[in-house]
Amino acid sequence: MQLLAGHDAEPTIIQAYVPCMRTNESISDDPMLQRQAPLHHLLTVTVHSELEVIASRLRARQIAALCGFRGNGQTRIATAVSELARNAVSHAGVGKVRFFLGTAGRNQALTIVVDDDGAGIPAAHVRAALVGDAGTMLGGLSVARRFMDEFDIHANADGTRIVCAKLLPAQAPALTAHDLTCAVGNLAELPGNIALSEANQQNRELTHALAALQAKQNELLDVSAHLERTNRQVEALNLLLKEKADSLVSADHRKDEFLSILSHELRGPLSATAMAATLLETGGDPDRSIKLGQLVGRQVRHMSRLVEDLLDVSRVSRGLVSIRRQPVDMRDVIEAAVEQLNAAAQAKRHRVDTVLPSRPCMIEGDRTRLIQVAANLLGNAIRYTPEGGRIEVRAEWHGADLMVRVTDNGIGIPDTLMPHLFDLYTQATRSPDGRDSGLGLGLALVKSLVEAHGGSVAASSPGTGLGSRFDVRLPLPAGHDVERVPD
Repeated sequence: MQLLAGHDAEPTIIQAYVPCMRTNESISDDPMLQRQAPLHHLLTVTVHSELEVIASRLRARQIAALCGFRGNGQTRIATAVSELARNAVSHAGVGKVRFFLGTAGRNQALTIVVDDDGAGIPAAHVRAALVGDAGTMLGGLSVARRFMDEFDIHANADGTRIVCAKLLPAQAPALTAHDLTCAVGNLAELPGNIALSEANQQNRELTHALAALQAKQNELLDVSAHLERTNRQVEALNLLLKEKADSLVSADHRKDEFLSILSHELRGPLSATAMAATLLETGGDPDRSIKLGQLVGRQVRHMSRLVEDLLDVSRVSRGLVSIRRQPVDMRDVIEAAVEQLNAAAQAKRHRVDTVLPSRPCMIEGDRTRLIQVAANLLGNAIRYTPEGGRIEVRAEWHGADLMVRVTDNGIGIPDTLMPHLFDLYTQATRSPDGRDSGLGLGLALVKSLVEAHGGSVAASSPGTGLGSRFDVRLPLPAGHDVERVPD
């Protein structure tokens, strides 16, 4: 192996090298080298054997390090040089590897020229190598081409010249030709056992590559786990969206049913009122006029209740329900609700039992709204309990909560209805004659009014035809204790 350096080389070797550079016009004529002018020679390595190919690889790595390349950059340049040098030895028996510092546009570049005096590479093989066909005899050239930024081959009967270049890293400090030439000239001698040294170096590179691969694999595992979590979140979101869509469809269906029921509920009283008004206009029997007036009054009151319920729903949906808090005895509230619904219960021959403590059940709340809660629950029990049924209204303390429970032995609540029981416009199946129907607003109002008092309401039923139970929990006023006495 012969090393020709631009600095600190033997004078005879320099003299042998410089005339060659001056008289060999083919280098200056090379278009690629012209683009990189001026070229500053750094080192020449002559290769005759595989050991010298390895030596050229080691020198390529060292020069690449001096040029600012790190890790994979050094390995790529060293691999490209060794493949080009091996190709020269294989086809011509000897080759020459020259390293230059050149420029490519505004950037510096490490330029490598590999010459041999062989018979030249056939054009077909050159084309195959340039298009990346690694399966040919010149597969190493294809590898070198991929690793370099610029790559060109000139081949004829006088030999082959391969010129390639690698742009210096953007973060590398600007190099002067003199400093780099000095640094190359001061490189230590290659170790005696070049092959072993290179094997150790490649083993280290392989170890680093495996570590990097393991890190990438761990990163991919983390990304995969993240994607899996995201996928589960998307599935949960899709399920939630489906539930919301089903809920909207159900709400739309209930709204349509509500409008139909509302039309029915208003048509009856309006028809009866219109008929009574027509009969009153004709005059006649005073007794009949009194009865017709009473009929009009009942229908008007019925429609007034419907309108009040609708107004309450509007207030609830807009958050405008106002609660006027004051001390209230829930026993009085329950008795007022029972009295209010007494006529409806008697009309269906229901037995309504009240089980109340002997001492006051004081809470803070709006008496009118609490009566509305109890009346709605009791009216619901009356409506959906067949004639001759039994209904119980009970009040008792459960810890710091007052429990108001309404129980009936009516038609019960099917499992499919239970999740939507307190939604607006939800009601049980209408009776054939429509007498036991409603607008489906009562339980929604109950829930809103109870929650406005800081309480909660729940429903339960053993099943269809087995009755139902509604539990309202209302909290004890802050700072008060439950007075417990035997009843």
